[in-house]
Amino acid sequence: MSDRSLKILVGVLAALVVAWAAVRLLGGRGAAPEPVPFDLESAAALDIDSIVIAAADDTVRLRASDGWTVNGHEAALETGESLRRALEGARIEQLVSRNPENHMRLGVTRTAGRRVTVYAGGTAELSLIIGQGRRGFDQAYVRREGDDEVYTLEGSLVSLANRAVDDWRDKDIVLVNRDVVGRVAFTYPDESFTLVRDSTGWRFEPEGGAANAAQVDGILMVFASLRAIGFAADSVTEALVWEPPSARVQLFGPGDAPYGDIVFLERADDVGYYVRRAGSPVVYEISSYTGDQILKRAADLAAVADGAN
Repeated sequence: MSDRSLKILVGVLAALVVAWAAVRLLGGRGAAPEPVPFDLESAAALDIDSIVIAAADDTVRLRASDGWTVNGHEAALETGESLRRALEGARIEQLVSRNPENHMRLGVTRTAGRRVTVYAGGTAELSLIIGQGRRGFDQAYVRREGDDEVYTLEGSLVSLANRAVDDWRDKDIVLVNRDVVGRVAFTYPDESFTLVRDSTGWRFEPEGGAANAAQVDGILMVFASLRAIGFAADSVTEALVWEPPSARVQLFGPGDAPYGDIVFLERADDVGYYVRRAGSPVVYEISSYTGDQILKRAADLAAVADGAN
């Protein structure tokens, strides 16, 4: 066989291998028409009452009522809007495979992926399985449950589907307008004192001594948007002893109306504080730094000798 004939034969064989690989990848279904990608934007327009994100190791149940909840806990205020925007903005890109043998490799099986089911009126209107990520946090493989076709998915729906339960929960402990706070009461096991605001600044009550206005303003600045870094596990919450707490800080607004009542418990591992609103069972976690910014003693808050307030 001549060199020229050999080259031709090698070229033909290479073309056949490429053609076989393409057919194998797309499931070997011949010239079947490419299916139309499922419409996520229409799902966003539904009157959604819940979304369930199920994985092999956890399940996130988001439900809409007066506000959104996640696994029975209060969810972040923006939850509903975040989900709607994610569905509206999701982009189904190119078809990757029609072959179910590729589902495990692409992570779009029930055991390997995260199944996102959208309910409206108690009916499952859409169920997707989001699989392995591609480039970045907002790209992954996806297929509609019951279908063999796998596509690439782009958009924030990918990262939302991978959130843990606590990532959906409302982390706002208290939000305070510091300009309307007129009285702050601190209670520790060994010390209690109260600060009041008058026309000259902040003073201790009833002693009348001036307080350091910059220090008090720093405390109120933290209370303006006090957010948790996490939540105590149920087993931890049940074991905590709150009497006496490490500290309690009460805020009062116009007319001396209660504005916030926050209880602190220093963690045994000395890496922060457990925090809850008085009367609420929800136990938050905050860092040592944040807690120490709030929990000042009377000596810390006394005005300096030059009369600064």
